[in-house]
Amino acid sequence: MKAEIEKETDNGFGVTVYDNNRTKHKIGVLYDGEINGHLQEDYADKPSGRTREETEYGSQARQYAKWHVYRERGYDTLPRAENPDSILAGLLALAQLSEAMFEQHFRDVAAQLRCHYDGSPIKLPFPNADPDDAIIYQKDLYLQPDPTEFDPPVLDQFRARFEGQSDSAEIADPTTLSASEMDTLNFDIEAVSGMHVIHNDGLGNEQVSRGEDPLDRDPDARVELMAFDPTEIDSFQHYVVSNMAYQIRDRFLLMGLTPPAAFQAQGWGSYDGFQAQKFCDLYDDYWSSEATIQSWEPA
Repeated sequence: MKAEIEKETDNGFGVTVYDNNRTKHKIGVLYDGEINGHLQEDYADKPSGRTREETEYGSQARQYAKWHVYRERGYDTLPRAENPDSILAGLLALAQLSEAMFEQHFRDVAAQLRCHYDGSPIKLPFPNADPDDAIIYQKDLYLQPDPTEFDPPVLDQFRARFEGQSDSAEIADPTTLSASEMDTLNFDIEAVSGMHVIHNDGLGNEQVSRGEDPLDRDPDARVELMAFDPTEIDSFQHYVVSNMAYQIRDRFLLMGLTPPAAFQAQGWGSYDGFQAQKFCDLYDDYWSSEATIQSWEPA
């Protein structure tokens, strides 16, 4: 993937993106992240005329254009819960929580997960949902300070603390960052939302129920867990922190980029990532810890 900002208009940017299939995309990205134009010549204009892979190339190009504008010009063009810098801040905040505070924030999800496997009644906010279908539980995180206002960005600073290079060209070489340039990567959780629930019946039908939103702003990160047996893990907190790391992996893949080496690991990440990996041949099944991974580069 390659991108270049060609021009700035009164309300955003014109960005040229070359996808991994070498197709050129001209994409308009507004200051708030809305896409107000997308032109390319190699794929059909109507979705019905495109293959699943061609549709995914277009989606990758749009996400990549937003990420490029955010990184190059500093505008909040990516939703925070889809921004690797912001997700990493959420990971760091969760990892630093005391056991008591973590339990306070996530006891509802933990209890709901146990019901799927201990024989207890499973209460879902959908009258026709089969508990054996795909059920996703989400909790939004609101952080302090703002994770998108760090310079260098949060992800670059995090990587600079460790040896090894990233395979992603969209992150700075950590050897260029000196200790004097770095901020302290400490994040506090200002608030956590109620529990959101997604039900997918596997036939293209999806239902969403949202819990309480505690603050009048978009969340900075989002925990996303598919129903699993919590007795199979040693630490629920560690599992949730790992989920954030896998989400960072997914967000790079969904931009057509190789994830940084530190996040090339298998496990359940984002619902969007799962959908793409499950149904599009451009990806391996990174969401599954049992899959054999052929490459960390999206095709």
